[in-house]
Amino acid sequence: MKIALISHRLPPSGAGQALVIYRILQNVDPTRYCLISPEPQPGSSKATYTAELPGPHYRLPQPFRVKRGERFGLRHLREGMNIPLAVRQRASRIADIVRREKCEAIVACTGEVTLLPAAYRASQSLRVPFYAYIFDDYSYREWEDPAAAFWARRFEPRLMKNAAKVIVPNEMLGDDLRKRYGIEPVVIHNSFDISPYEVNGRPRPDNEEVKIVYTGEIYEAHFDAFRNMIEALKAMNRPDVKLHIYTNRSAEDLDKLGISGPVVHHPGRPVTEVPNIQMNADMLFLPLAFDSPYPHLVRTSSTTKLGEYLAARRPVLVHAPKDSFVSWYFRTHQCGVVVDQNDPSRLAEGIQSILRDDALRQRLTTTGWERARQDFSIEKSRADFARLVGWNEAEHR
Repeated sequence: MKIALISHRLPPSGAGQALVIYRILQNVDPTRYCLISPEPQPGSSKATYTAELPGPHYRLPQPFRVKRGERFGLRHLREGMNIPLAVRQRASRIADIVRREKCEAIVACTGEVTLLPAAYRASQSLRVPFYAYIFDDYSYREWEDPAAAFWARRFEPRLMKNAAKVIVPNEMLGDDLRKRYGIEPVVIHNSFDISPYEVNGRPRPDNEEVKIVYTGEIYEAHFDAFRNMIEALKAMNRPDVKLHIYTNRSAEDLDKLGISGPVVHHPGRPVTEVPNIQMNADMLFLPLAFDSPYPHLVRTSSTTKLGEYLAARRPVLVHAPKDSFVSWYFRTHQCGVVVDQNDPSRLAEGIQSILRDDALRQRLTTTGWERARQDFSIEKSRADFARLVGWNEAEHR
């Protein structure tokens, strides 16, 4: 079985979706898949988060677009025409690639709004199975663009109901789609290679700066949670406690967003360096915004760092809305301290509870390690994905 995998982000990008794709396909025979994306081929990127996948890469060209109408306030109408036009063009291109590569199935990931419907249309024309990999809720992720949101809502029922299978990264998003469309999604958690975490990090030092660590991108889904952390640290009046942020966002950008003060900024690191950074933290911070432009996406978000944090065997401090998957997971499995109120003083209490209680820290790290191995093992996710698309052991080493 050979598949075509379509995604707007591919390795070696540091985007979470690209990391998941890399981890799933890393040990797969490269003759068993091809990769399709509207983004430039990986070789033209300066990102070095992972190696490139060795399978064939194809770039979808920019589709023809109607450009008239901007002067007369008809932009949304014009974009409403461009989206179905782009779907038809991209479907034709995808079908050509799938036919040339002799692929027997198409796996399309959420991203740019045209990719899923174009992949589905191509699958229908070629009579091959279509798998929808829903990293983010498809119809809700287009919150900024009214035309894209309109078409996503129109496309989604057919895509979900007619897919050979819908893959989701967590139980909450799966429940939402089950209620909406009467389907039974397959949960494949955003897993990772746990082996770099098998050697535990250093013990928490005495008489040394306390490092609260965050690794990853920072955007609208995080802003107010980070501001709450800054206020909490200031209120604690402990100069020895600092938030260390490892991200590609510049210190200047963070300062403009109000994320400055007791903060140590570090540039983003390659994925091979991240485990050591996380294991040498005193506490790991997992934030999601309480007031964001897309609360539904925050609620169903399944950040790729969740499993990594658990495997690092360091106490995890979750600051996220009560109804979010992240809060639900840590609360249900009692593997982190959850502060699910938009209140810096409560967050300060959460920090203090971890710093003061040795037994709590030990309990959280032990339970976290167990959950990481049980729910986020890359071997399990690879096996689940291989079984879903019909790969045998020889194809998926």
